[in-house]
Amino acid sequence: MRKGLRVELLSLAFIFALGVILINGCSKKAGKTVAGEQQGIAFVTDYDSALATAQQKGQKILIDFYTDWCQWCKTLDTVTYVDSGVIALSKTIVFAKINAEVDTLTAQKYKIQGYPTIVLTNSDGTEIDRIGGFLEPDEYLETVDNYLHDRETLSDYLRRADTNTTIEVNYILANKYSDRGLNKEALDYFNKVVKADPKYEDTLTSDAMLSIGSIYLRDDDFDKSFDQFKKVMKAFEGSETEADAMLWLAYAYRKRGESSDTASAIRLYEDFLKKFPDSPDTSHAISMLDRLKNPPPPEEEGE
Repeated sequence: MRKGLRVELLSLAFIFALGVILINGCSKKAGKTVAGEQQGIAFVTDYDSALATAQQKGQKILIDFYTDWCQWCKTLDTVTYVDSGVIALSKTIVFAKINAEVDTLTAQKYKIQGYPTIVLTNSDGTEIDRIGGFLEPDEYLETVDNYLHDRETLSDYLRRADTNTTIEVNYILANKYSDRGLNKEALDYFNKVVKADPKYEDTLTSDAMLSIGSIYLRDDDFDKSFDQFKKVMKAFEGSETEADAMLWLAYAYRKRGESSDTASAIRLYEDFLKKFPDSPDTSHAISMLDRLKNPPPPEEEGE
């Protein structure tokens, strides 16, 4: 499974377990207009001010969407944003920090699905491309530089698809659309990957198939997600991909939450632990199994 897909699953399970709920409709303005010097970078802390500053200076914007509980967001602060090269970059681009659980309107505008997500935009806020997750300073700078020169962007890969379509190009396009929450477009390109490899010989095919199931799940299309994950389990029996599909299917049952779903999820986690005892996801499965078998008591009314 690609790293991002595993992180998405574990992050979704974490959020599901803790009951983290975003408050809809919060104002676009949150906190102070412009932050003081933080690690050498003067971050703008609300979206409208970022737009105004970018348009005044004729600069692009890097918006860092974060949450207070996100550990990789904190690592960006202590590792990447203290780098001299990144600090120098902040003098030429408006750097903004947006708490996605406070400014939910802006997070919804850009369809933010995980943290940290860094979105590079033009001065009017139109997206150029985004970075999902933590990057070390050198990789961060290289990625932003590529995006600034329209390399490795969505538009770049669309041009490549027009001239030389490959499984890899379709796979990258699918992920770029998926990261933007454009599920229909993502499904189209993931399905192109699978269609081009009917014998499942390319290493990207299994990830594409898992991603299709995760998109169905994101849309709460449970029946399609169940069928997709079961299809993956059958096609890749005995492999790491089957293990990943089992975890996704267990999460899908937990998310739907009907009366019979808890039993189905428990069975899947138990089967997973028997079949894949040395998996790096064993501790996750044990934790989820314990939560299902020993749910916390409901809070007393009035507490």
